[in-house]
Amino acid sequence: MTGQAKARGISALPTGYLLHQTIDIKSERKFQLATQSLFLLIVLAAGTAALVFALPLTSGWSLWGTIAVTAISVLVYMAVHEATHGVAVHVLTGIRPSYGMAFPFLTAGSRAYLSHRSFVIAALAPCIVWGAVLLAAWFLLPADFRLTAYVVLTLNFAGSAGDFVLIGAVRGQPSGALVQDDGAKVRIFVPREPGHTVDPGHSTPGQQGP
Repeated sequence: MTGQAKARGISALPTGYLLHQTIDIKSERKFQLATQSLFLLIVLAAGTAALVFALPLTSGWSLWGTIAVTAISVLVYMAVHEATHGVAVHVLTGIRPSYGMAFPFLTAGSRAYLSHRSFVIAALAPCIVWGAVLLAAWFLLPADFRLTAYVVLTLNFAGSAGDFVLIGAVRGQPSGALVQDDGAKVRIFVPREPGHTVDPGHSTPGQQGP
């Protein structure tokens, strides 16, 4: 099995893997509570930073003009955020992602089984890429755009709260675990025998737990 084949990921569960955990990201209360709490903490931190450091967030636009531009920017960002997840998964695995909508949110999912490392990279991709872009925009754009840029920058990190929570859940899994995120549920599969890692390059269908 070549390194290139391994890098592209797999669309079928390898032999010897069992379903270990399922996280319903739309309805699981524990996940929702953790995500919402982290979201609020990040928003509060951003608001506190703006006050403590007296960030220049004033705009010469009218109130409604500022609201309109910011709302449009937020909607565009939400779409770009999920698209970035999808692009990252595609680059890492060679498997095309799928996109959907769970109003008012867009979702990205994939049938690929990702290693812990690949899952973390795909989960953090929007936060890191757009965090850098938006931070640069905040410094480089005209003053009237800074409030909007700061709101979207804050959303970039706060909106990644669910990704951070999932990374925490995956981090504690056994060595060799594989992760599948279809946009609605995250499923974690582990090797049947403790300490035994099945090469993900072998794409013969495996067995799932009940």
